[in-house]
Amino acid sequence: MATEDKVLMDTNVFTGIVENIRGAAAYCTLSEDPLQKLDTWEGISAGRKMNEILKQFYKTTELYRSEASESLPRALLTLRDGMIAVDKEASENLTVEKVTASGGGKLEQKR
Repeated sequence: MATEDKVLMDTNVFTGIVENIRGAAAYCTLSEDPLQKLDTWEGISAGRKMNEILKQFYKTTELYRSEASESLPRALLTLRDGMIAVDKEASENLTVEKVTASGGGKLEQKR
């Protein structure tokens, strides 16, 4: 009995989740309005320190947004492709043995 080669896992669900992560992370951007008003704080030492902290915070959030919307989805899709390859290999090399209820013969089927 011949069987069709098919991938057993549902990759559409996984792909959808990854695309949702990509989309949500891409929209996580902060308004840069506060960065335009930094000179207000430059007159005092605490203000200068706060300005540096704010600039670093914006750099960090941009890096996070970039990683979450680009690198993470790319890595997850690579993981998905690896899982598909393993699933395909396993399904192609799976041998099923079924003993008939009468205890007589054995039916062997390779997928």
